[in-house]
Amino acid sequence: MRLGVPSLSALQAFEASARHQNFARAARELALTHGAVCKRVGELEGHLGVALFERVKQRLVLTPAGAQYAKRIRVHLDQIRRDTLDVVQHGRETALEIAVGVTFAAQWLIPRLEDFYASTRDVRLHILGRDQPAFFDDSAFDAAIYFSTRLWPGMPGTALITDDILMLVAAPRLLEGEPSLSLERIASLSWICARDLPRAWDDWLASLGLPPGETVQPQRSAQRYDMFIMAINAAVAGLGVALLPRVLVERELATGALVQAHAHTLANPQTIYYSTPAQRSDWAPLRQFDTWLRRAVNDYRAGRSGHSRSTCS
Repeated sequence: MRLGVPSLSALQAFEASARHQNFARAARELALTHGAVCKRVGELEGHLGVALFERVKQRLVLTPAGAQYAKRIRVHLDQIRRDTLDVVQHGRETALEIAVGVTFAAQWLIPRLEDFYASTRDVRLHILGRDQPAFFDDSAFDAAIYFSTRLWPGMPGTALITDDILMLVAAPRLLEGEPSLSLERIASLSWICARDLPRAWDDWLASLGLPPGETVQPQRSAQRYDMFIMAINAAVAGLGVALLPRVLVERELATGALVQAHAHTLANPQTIYYSTPAQRSDWAPLRQFDTWLRRAVNDYRAGRSGHSRSTCS
């Protein structure tokens, strides 16, 4: 190893071992022997002068220094892989890796990609489903689209959609032929809750402007789901009534799989942000995606008015 620069083979052996926390599985992935992987990791530890692993009850466990180093090395190795692919594919298609919240990707972005590919023939997108900011720490990406109350630290970007609303939606059969649900009927149904909007129901009820002393109390236990897509499917299945971002249920509203169950709406406390790493922001393929994405958002804004029966309360 050159002074200060570990060999790529040693870094690959370490990264695979750290990911699997097992030398044997790392060896199988890299098509090496168990001894070869152990030797390369040992040489890396000797080069660094830092212990990267320790054995705890016959298990291979990363040391704190090893865990931090593995996270950084994984990003760099991924970037090397992607840069190499760019060189190999020079003159052909360019791949963009877009990190997107799972539900936004499934419900909003992917249904619009036919238009992107029709207008941009030399760029292909790799969609990475990501729902939490921590997931971005150990993977390289060219752009990120996510719900949040603010831009994530260290990720320059802009707000894409700031005026979304939370709508009360349900499967049509739950309305039993009525144009909307009464508050009494809402109280009798199971309330569907999404992890990322823990206060949605409390805020919606508080903003109803009911007379003093009058309340709406749920008569059943709430249903709680980790991802919006789960809550959407629960609502479509008729399992209850849900408060969900309009931007995520536009297709279900358009097809009639869901209907707006009450006229009262609430401002979505979360904004949809679009971020790109500073070092990639001037890359031509990324600028193409950026231009298309903003046009798609403008088209969405222009066409969404027919999906709701009221404005933000």
